[in-house]
Amino acid sequence: MRVFWEQVGALGPVYRLVGQGFSDRDIATKLDLTELRVQSCIAWILHFLGFTDRNELIRYAATPTIM
Repeated sequence: MRVFWEQVGALGPVYRLVGQGFSDRDIATKLDLTELRVQSCIAWILHFLGFTDRNELIRYAATPTIM
């Protein structure tokens, strides 16, 4: 079983694909992950950012950032 810090590399791509409106199944297929792994990544991102639902995350991730 993988520990959390081994899956951290998937958080960025999952975050970007959520912002583009992809479903959990589509994200899992694109990143060669299980749907359960994608759901746990999304849950962790929601917790980390303090959001209560996926719609907040989608709006936040879809907003362009200035670098």
